[in-house]
Order: sequence, then C-alpha cells, then structure tokens
Amino acid sequence: MSLSDAARTMLALLVCRLARVSSSRAGGVIVYHRVGGNGGDPSLEILAPVSGSVFRRQLHHLRRNYRVVPAIELMEAVRTRRRGQRFPVSITFDDDLASHVRNAVPALQRAGLPATFFLGGHSLVEPQPFWWEDLQRALDDRLVEPDSLPHVAESDLRAALERSPKAIFRVAAAIERLERPERQEVAEALRAAVGPSAADDGLRAHDIQALVEAGYDVGFHTLRHDAMPALSDRALEEALRDGREELAGVVGMRLDLISYPHGKADARVAASARAEGFTLGFTTGRNTVRPETDPLLIPRIPPALSAGKTALRVARTLAARS
Repeated sequence: MSLSDAARTMLALLVCRLARVSSSRAGGVIVYHRVGGNGGDPSLEILAPVSGSVFRRQLHHLRRNYRVVPAIELMEAVRTRRRGQRFPVSITFDDDLASHVRNAVPALQRAGLPATFFLGGHSLVEPQPFWWEDLQRALDDRLVEPDSLPHVAESDLRAALERSPKAIFRVAAAIERLERPERQEVAEALRAAVGPSAADDGLRAHDIQALVEAGYDVGFHTLRHDAMPALSDRALEEALRDGREELAGVVGMRLDLISYPHGKADARVAASARAEGFTLGFTTGRNTVRPETDPLLIPRIPPALSAGKTALRVARTLAARS
C-alpha cells in the first residue's frame, strides 16, 4: 500500500531527525528544471515541471529542516558539519528557462533561500529551443508523423505519439545517442515541424542580469548541451569553453561552477573541467555529498513531483551511511 504524501513527509522528518544525531559530515544538492503552473506528467514529459504549489511546499520543508546554503559553499558546509546540526543542502536549477524568472525566483524570495542557476546562454538574444523542447511540443501537439524524423525508429515515435507511458524517453535517448551531425538533422526536422518559438521562451541577457541582481549565483551549463562523456577530447574542450566568456560578460563575473548537460560526467570530463578552471562540477544522481566527494563530480538529487516524495528522497539520501 502506498503512503500518502503527508505520511511521506512525516516519515521524512523522522528519518532526517534521527540522522541528524549522527556526526556524519554529509550534504545534498537538489536539481530543478521547470517549476510553476499545475505541474506535469513524468510518464509523458521529458522534464515534467514541478507545480508551483508543490515547489513552495518543498522550499518550506527545506528551510525548516535543513541548512540551505549556496552551491559554492556546500563542500565547506559538509566538511564542517557537526553532530546534531542540520545537514547542508543546496538548491540548483538547470537550463535557460523562462520559469526561472517567472516562478522560481519569486518563490525562493518568499522563502528567503539561496539558489544557483546553471545556464548555457544560448538564448541571450532570441529564443533558441533545444531539440528535446521541440520534441515535447511535436508529440504533445501531434505535429509529426511516425515516419517523419530521420534516425528515429518509427515504432518508438508511434508509441510516443500514442501517449504510451515512457515512450518519449526511448525517442529522446535514441536522439541523444546520435552523433552531432545526425542529431542536428533531427533537430532541424523538429524545428520545421513545430514552427516559430514563443517570443518569451528562454532567458535573455536582461533576465540573467535580473537573477544576479536578485542575489542568485549563476554557473555554466554549456552552450550546445551535448552529453560530455561521449565527446572527443577536442570537442569536450570546446564544449567547456564555447559561450562561457559571453555568459560571464552578461553575469559580470567569472563562471567557476558548471553543471554537466544531462547530468552526465566521468573522471575524464571532471579532469577537463578542472583544467579549464572550474572549481565545482555537478552531475545527477541520488547520492550523498561527503568531504571525499570529487568537487568536480558532485551528485544532485532530482525532485519528485510531490512534496512528500521529495522530502523522503532527500532525507533517505542524507541518512545513508550516517
């Protein structure tokens, strides 16, 4: 029998408070993407948004039960945590999404919490949606046919168009595995199918400056959002550099933090990021951050679409080996 969301929250509180008694030096990072509105369906959406009401409850829970610190301070907060103290947690956001400014910032400000936004700077001047955003719209609005995308299996695309649960992820994974030229072909086909972007999609330079003026940190998320472990050494070096200085110029300071596209990185990627002068690098994975964690391979916890599930996910992650 599944627990109610309220029961999950209560269990999370118990797990958290029992773990706090330990002297474990541990912390966690949460990674959000789109937030606001009525939320989404994780079986039909590549990045289903967390609803505005759930996001506010999640922030309330974090503020009351954890020490929420900027991402740049997390490793030090982990090293200095003592028995009985709250576990340090950081809140981060990936991608250049308009909902960061419209929805996330107002909620963060009301809660009085810091956050770090990892951006690529690809929409500084005009909307530049990525292929997975066009894919989502093409499937939601049935703007493609099962045989209309190159390099994508007709059976997978048909299943996604028929709203088969999780089918969209098979399509997205197939596209992600393509070499850059083939992936660009798919992106162009999707762009032609969905038509012009909304004028307010993405983040312009003034939106990013508003984030900084509101007191939030900005890190780099790369310009083209390629999965980095699959890149050649030269392409990896380019991915870590291209667009970084342009975005830093908008932010008004050097970008020393990076979150890796799709949350994917390995030791080679971390070494390259370190060589390019990044001091912290963030992946995705439900793991605890500890003093021995490689600062260029810091795991982050994806939230659930309910407050209770997220609270329990965070608590259990931080309680592991406490």
